[in-house]
Amino acid sequence: MSPLPKERVLGLAWAAAAIAIWSGSLVMLRLGVTTNLNAYDLTALRVGVAALVLAPVICRNGFALRRLGVGGVLAMVVGFGAPYILLISLGLGTAPASAAGSLNPGVMAVVSVLLGWRLFGDRIDPARIVGVVAILVGASFFAGVLGAETASVGHLILVFTGVMWAGYALVVRRAGIAALHATAIVAVGSAILYLPVYIAALPKQLPVAPVPDIVAQALFQGVFVSVVAVFAFNRSRELLGPVVGATLPALIPLVTLGLGVVVLDEAAGARDLASATLIGVGVALTLAGHAPGRWPGMTRFRKVFRNA
Repeated sequence: MSPLPKERVLGLAWAAAAIAIWSGSLVMLRLGVTTNLNAYDLTALRVGVAALVLAPVICRNGFALRRLGVGGVLAMVVGFGAPYILLISLGLGTAPASAAGSLNPGVMAVVSVLLGWRLFGDRIDPARIVGVVAILVGASFFAGVLGAETASVGHLILVFTGVMWAGYALVVRRAGIAALHATAIVAVGSAILYLPVYIAALPKQLPVAPVPDIVAQALFQGVFVSVVAVFAFNRSRELLGPVVGATLPALIPLVTLGLGVVVLDEAAGARDLASATLIGVGVALTLAGHAPGRWPGMTRFRKVFRNA
């Protein structure tokens, strides 16, 4: 067997970095809200540090108001900025990181498919239908609908954040904003709108929290998630092809589940593993149509469904 080309190895390394950071951000948020910081602190650290790092992007490119309008910028900030981060942090107060890693991208994928079909005329082929069903079944297990437990408020919040993420993605897709520019708009816009409210009125544990905890969250949430992961994702797309953009989120449920077990000592049984796997496969199938490339074997998969 011939060795993988250097470009492919580098692409896989960049993809692994992006997956680890995105999954790790959920674990870090869960760790923060269950130890020395609250959801308001974590949101402030995320948007504040990211805004400082990405301010030069806004100075160079602005807020893309001609393409987005004020309403579009606000929709991006609400859908993937401070309100989104705050709700995920609040949801992780009662739901495990593994649930966030599955419900959030899973719901995003389903809603994105429906919005793409309704607003852009995207075709919903058999593969996507199977993906949506897989996500719904896996999410139902995580939420306790098909199990003995009942859904916590945190689970419901995480479902809603998936809808918010899909709305943000819709705005970015319609306006054609580059990934790093979109991230900068969200970060700087969130800092402008959220930080004054946080400083003036919101509960804070930041002044009494241990300095190492603050530094760790600020670096991970503000730098790694907002800058490094975006660069790694885009670099992996360049080296591996655009299909990575469709399949990358599919690994987040399983990676988050594993990190939750290792870092947070969360329990993970056979049902959790099956749920994360179902949602991961479903995300990959439902998002595949957004990428110009095709998966190997996808044509054969579609032929099987047509002949069934």
